[in-house]
Amino acid sequence: MSVFPTPQPITAALAVAGARVRLTASERTDTVVLVEPIDATSKSDVKVAENTKVGFDGGKLSIETKKAGGKNGSVAITIEVPTGSQLALNTAWSDVDADGRFGDCVLEMSSGQVRIDRAASVRGDLAAGEIAIGHVAGAVNIEGGSAGVRIGEVEGTVKYSGSTGKVWIGHARSEIELSGSSGSFDIDRADGDVVASAANCPIRVGRLSRGEAELMNASGGIEVGVDGDTATVDAKSTKGSVHNSLATAGEGGVGGVKIHARTRLDDIVIHRAA
Repeated sequence: MSVFPTPQPITAALAVAGARVRLTASERTDTVVLVEPIDATSKSDVKVAENTKVGFDGGKLSIETKKAGGKNGSVAITIEVPTGSQLALNTAWSDVDADGRFGDCVLEMSSGQVRIDRAASVRGDLAAGEIAIGHVAGAVNIEGGSAGVRIGEVEGTVKYSGSTGKVWIGHARSEIELSGSSGSFDIDRADGDVVASAANCPIRVGRLSRGEAELMNASGGIEVGVDGDTATVDAKSTKGSVHNSLATAGEGGVGGVKIHARTRLDDIVIHRAA
């Protein structure tokens, strides 16, 4: 076990492969790190743990697996840091679980899973795997290959560019910009403008409370729920149908809600939000 005095939030930088990482941010004045083999009877796991480097300098905690662990995990790393600490994660086939409130988070992930309870902001470069974040106080900017992204609530802007990843956002309080090839874009509630463009990717906005939605795909369908009974709608499907159960609004619609939707092969459905 390593213990470092840290009266202020720190930066925790991890470069790990084949690891199971558990981070906890709480009101504390030190940082504690424990590195253990997942299977103490496995020579391979013991060697990975013994070769994991832990260092601390200038407010930065560094942890690196010098020898990559197995695909199912070889080393267990437990970290306790002060509330508000920043995270810089570079992971491969690893499972990271971060509880508490963290500062800015930078994620580079080739595979595996990352779960963060609360973050000040998130910037990610994701190849595969999945990230799940409960609450983001600021902005989210993610480039993702096939990685899945789940965000419970985000107060800042969201920008996502990926290929086949599935994106779910529970409540977006600001603007959203999504682009991809396939996968899916699913937003339960949007309180700001939404721009989503994709190829073979269903697009859903469960509740658009204000702003404008510009939604385009080739297939997969488009669905928008709107607060109120009216909105300004411009929707066309080349080979599918448009089902709009809202009344036509004047310029700006109710609360300024406007919808511009285009698809080729499937239907567009616009209705009052449940």
